[in-house]
This record gives sequence, structure tokens and C-alpha cells, in this order.
Amino acid sequence: MLNWILSQFKRQSAEDLERARELVKAAERGGAHVNLSKARELARALGIEVEAHASADEVVHAIRRYLSHHGEL
Repeated sequence: MLNWILSQFKRQSAEDLERARELVKAAERGGAHVNLSKARELARALGIEVEAHASADEVVHAIRRYLSHHGEL
């Protein structure tokens, strides 16, 4: 049972990392407008703290730093 619970956390984390990579790629292309509320939700899921008044660019930058620091970018 414990292994199943732990696997669920790993899966969620992998899904969040993939969503983060896609968000950063979309922001780099510049073609897609970054949804600020979704970016903040993703940052929270990854454990990234961002200011309440942070812009979408600042949130994406924080996510990019997180991915770079963890070797996921």
C-alpha cells in the first residue's frame, strides 16, 4: 500500500515537471500567452514560492530556474 502511495506522488511530480517544461517552452516561443493563474498553480505544485503580485514572466522565470536547478530543463 505504501509503495502505491509513493508511486502516486512520483507520477504527480513527473506530470508537474512535464507541464512546467511545456510552459517554459511556450513562453520561450512567445506565440502562446501564459495563463498567470495556471502558472502560479504549477509553481505551487512544484513547491516554488512566488510573490502574490508577480507577473507571468516572473513566475515563468522562477519555474525555469527550478527546472534548471533540478536538471529537468
